[in-house]
Amino acid sequence: MLRAIAPIVLSAAAVVAQTNFPPPPQPASNPSTPAKELLGMALFFEEQLSSTNTVACATCHDFAHGGADPRTNAAINAGADQIRGTADDQRGSPGIPLIWSNGELLPHPAHVFKPNVTTRRAPTIVNTGYHKHLMYDGSKTSLEHLAGAPLFNPVEMGRSGRTWSEITSKLSSVRPLALASNLPQRLQTFLGSNNYPALFQQAFGTTQISSTNITQALAAYIRTLNSDQSKWDRVQNGQATLTPQEQLGLTLFNAPANGATSCNTCHGDFDARTLIEGPVAGQMTMTTSGPYGAFFPTRLEFHNVGVRPPSEDVGRGGVTLTAADQGKFRVASLRNVALSAPYFHNGGMATLGDVVEFYNRGGDFHVNQAANLSPRNYTSVEKDAIVALLNTLTDPRLLAGTQPFDRPRLGSQNGNIVTAVGTGQTTSAGELVATAPYAPVLGEPLFRITLSGAAPGSLTWLMWDTAAASTTMPYNLQLALSPAFQVFGMGPAQTNWIVPGVGMQQIPMPLPNQPVLAGAELYAQWLVFDVTSANPILTSNGLRLELQ
Repeated sequence: MLRAIAPIVLSAAAVVAQTNFPPPPQPASNPSTPAKELLGMALFFEEQLSSTNTVACATCHDFAHGGADPRTNAAINAGADQIRGTADDQRGSPGIPLIWSNGELLPHPAHVFKPNVTTRRAPTIVNTGYHKHLMYDGSKTSLEHLAGAPLFNPVEMGRSGRTWSEITSKLSSVRPLALASNLPQRLQTFLGSNNYPALFQQAFGTTQISSTNITQALAAYIRTLNSDQSKWDRVQNGQATLTPQEQLGLTLFNAPANGATSCNTCHGDFDARTLIEGPVAGQMTMTTSGPYGAFFPTRLEFHNVGVRPPSEDVGRGGVTLTAADQGKFRVASLRNVALSAPYFHNGGMATLGDVVEFYNRGGDFHVNQAANLSPRNYTSVEKDAIVALLNTLTDPRLLAGTQPFDRPRLGSQNGNIVTAVGTGQTTSAGELVATAPYAPVLGEPLFRITLSGAAPGSLTWLMWDTAAASTTMPYNLQLALSPAFQVFGMGPAQTNWIVPGVGMQQIPMPLPNQPVLAGAELYAQWLVFDVTSANPILTSNGLRLELQ
């Protein structure tokens, strides 16, 4: 989809700064400054904020994908029936494995040592500075309230028992954005050769790194991520016109259909210039200036539109604890919606066409469903017109990666985090899967190599090399067997006490803090002798590690 959209939006308008929306309101306790915003930018892309040095805020909020997570198509939880590949699957965001407070990994019943996946897909971070009810269920009431939560979530970024003291101490000692590359110029200039205490001094006038300063810096940066340069905005400024198809889509969007309420009844951010909530909870007002005209009453509401049964996810009802809110979720922003597939809180719809068809049939589940969401009876031409209208809401700056959506490449994107090479063979207990959940940062005391999928009691060896195989090798070997090749016996695979029929290994390997090793490239692979298999000599996938 991105390849199809990019030429349209990039040729449609010059990439310019925010001019159509006024800045989001700032709390008196956290006024923005350029230094605070740039510090927040650094922290937003900082994978070292996670317990494993592998996940940043930007990992799940990718600007090129509308500020949402493009990985959700492959990151799937089995849902209520615990069977993958069925209708109740949940597409979420991969984070980190379950980790004890001592750094030891806790095996998961479904995937053992692979990253866990959130039960709701990451919503967009763009334009959230205008909202007071954040998350799908509205459980966070400000960006300051939201910013610190993922750092302690055991699925997203934090191991069990993590404390603010651990986070602030860690930031004091690491090199800012050590795993990232291709830093935008404004971020390079701000960072210079400074450490985080010096950067906090610039932003807050103190070298102290505190929980309050971290969350305030992140919130200040997120308030700069505002999208107001789409074709739709240029139409409002008289700089562009809608095509006949887009105009038909607008007419349909604003009108009831076959007794069902109009789309714009709930999706107020399409029409309103600002999304600033008023004094009444959930009520938003709009300034009188600008080409959108005078006051537009609109609401930031929570609705159960019938995506899945409330019994699978109570949504807003889990916050308010009222029966009327069971299965309700916050109305999604439509800005940049063409970039942010898949759709809905569970990622259950793959395309905008699927979403329009979902509403056309009146939703799928009708327990506590919002009123006036009956079938609409749109024709194919009308459904295509609505999709065409939604495509006008894409801000070209997100795809172009220009300010405020300029971004570095994360360690997970540039090879600075352990990556898999090839795939593992299958034993009597499953696929042999090797992982290294911690980034290979020199001085990391908790670094470890894991194995799952071996038959319990199978003998295991861990092989190392400084080069990967360049040709097909016997036994699925991913290593070059260079003069540096070494193999170490690791004993029998341990019984997985969560899933007794699956053997596993977890080998702690603290990395020395020796700068001379920086940049060294290593490859690892497990060798397993499984007497219960027809071919007893088996290997896992390989792992590529570049020491940082």
